[in-house]
Amino acid sequence: MAWGGSWEGQTTIGVGTRARLPFKVTELTGPGDSTRLVIDVAHTW
Repeated sequence: MAWGGSWEGQTTIGVGTRARLPFKVTELTGPGDSTRLVIDVAHTW
């Protein structure tokens, strides 16, 4: 992971792997009014 930066409410983060792997992105709600972003990367395909 590499921090890209934040500007006006948007944050950029880079995620890299050694090979092209399948991934899934999920948005979770909570706790409270906040949301979380989950990036699930497969170990193999």
